[in-house]
Amino acid sequence: MRTLKHLTFCLAAAFIATGCSQEDNEPQTTVKKGTPAEFTMTINGGTGTRTITTHNEENRTISWREGDEVGIFAVSSDGTQSNRKYTYNNNEWKAVSVSDAITLTEGTDYTFYAYYPYTANITAAAASLNVLPDQSTQGEGNSSYDLSDVLISKVNESTYNGDPITLNYSHAYAMVEVLIAGDKVGDTAPQKVVLKNVITDANIDLTTQIITNTTNKQDVIMSYVANTENTGTYLYRAIVPEQIMTQGSTLLEVYGVNSGKNYMFKAPKDITYPQGKYFRMEVTIGQNNAGIKFPKGDIDPWAPTPGIDLEGEELKENLITKSIADLTSNDFQTVTSIDYFQDGDFWYALNNTEAEIQATLVNENGENYISFTTLGTPSGSWFKSSIGYHHKQKFQPTYHKLTFKLRADKVGGEMRIFIRTYSKNDGNLFFCNSLGKSANLGATKPTQTDVDEQKWIDQEIFFDFTKATTSTAGSPNAADIKEIADISEAYEQLELKFVSNKNTGINPVNFHIKDVKLEPIAFEEIPEQQRPQI
Repeated sequence: MRTLKHLTFCLAAAFIATGCSQEDNEPQTTVKKGTPAEFTMTINGGTGTRTITTHNEENRTISWREGDEVGIFAVSSDGTQSNRKYTYNNNEWKAVSVSDAITLTEGTDYTFYAYYPYTANITAAAASLNVLPDQSTQGEGNSSYDLSDVLISKVNESTYNGDPITLNYSHAYAMVEVLIAGDKVGDTAPQKVVLKNVITDANIDLTTQIITNTTNKQDVIMSYVANTENTGTYLYRAIVPEQIMTQGSTLLEVYGVNSGKNYMFKAPKDITYPQGKYFRMEVTIGQNNAGIKFPKGDIDPWAPTPGIDLEGEELKENLITKSIADLTSNDFQTVTSIDYFQDGDFWYALNNTEAEIQATLVNENGENYISFTTLGTPSGSWFKSSIGYHHKQKFQPTYHKLTFKLRADKVGGEMRIFIRTYSKNDGNLFFCNSLGKSANLGATKPTQTDVDEQKWIDQEIFFDFTKATTSTAGSPNAADIKEIADISEAYEQLELKFVSNKNTGINPVNFHIKDVKLEPIAFEEIPEQQRPQI
């Protein structure tokens, strides 16, 4: 770039004229009109084609698509023609109108900066060109994946002689490619593949081609690609700025595999998604293992990478989507009644006049927990004083495991747990435990050591979400228990209730809870003593 020549011109002219000043080294915009410019646009020195990604065993190429839009800056000593939009139509690049066209004067020196996709209200020195967090969507024309594939180009200062200007683009960001296979994947593609916690926003100085990432991170849903490599394999792609995924961080999550299971994969070492290249991960989800491999050998244009096998783990869907760890005081409210049918996922304290509850959100050493005490004479009833979590999202009629940590200040203090759902015909229903019996379940009582040491007790309770009862007794009769798997409305919302039992002689008891999870599990994951007799 020869902007120094332009700046020198401005400084010399400052003694006789004004208006040559600029901010942040952005060239001025006073333009001398001339001949409309013609542009030829290539990518990495290839043909004049872009946005449709194709591939062979080693290379990934892209091609221009009808309607693609680029932005071009033309800079000379006479000024800057800023961010002019050119559209690809009938194998030609044309300005939106004659007045928007870049005009050039033969014998004059010009520098050109260009980029894809066109974005209004940017400057050459500060172009905010971010990738989209959901790259799986396809609208008219280019998909969200295509529009995330930012291209940049620069033509150094040269004298215009009337010939077409060739703009050779390069990829500003990295392309991540995930191939999924294995005997547990099934005959259909996974529902969703997500790159986890990646930087999506960056600022590009087109004049220097320097890219500066922001600190903004989010998940990116990858684009599914019709795969021609092998049957029984499924290919996904996403575009992200260059970045390093640190050892131990979650690289990706795969949702909706075969029977609906989800999987998580972590980085075995620091891994770079490199600018202008593609990075390939091969994921295996098999009967004996779930792993990820980084292919070995020279893959142009990627640098060689050693093959790495990485154990994956099944990712459970936690129905507690609002964790106690992330709550604020404003998120946790005490209420006198609760509408079971209201929208949203949230925690609350239900305060009943028969047994007043005092509940607070406590932060101890940087960690949140809910603390509550029930005064008066609590009955242990779910609809009276309690700590509750309201879940308004669909879930599955399968086995579930409830885990949380409990602390109490009285030996033998007992807390009861209910999970409530509803149907029009039956009214309130309460899910049974994994044995298909009790709907009123007790947490482990603290011992003297637990109380003295203020110890957090790990709790683990198993539920069968195919069975429910209208009885809240500890051991309802068999006649009170029914199969509800075919009642779809019973799986649209639920309430998890933590209730202080009567605790005769020791009430009031201060209870504390944290790290609450409610996750679906397979029958084989239930301890044998907790399994129903089949």
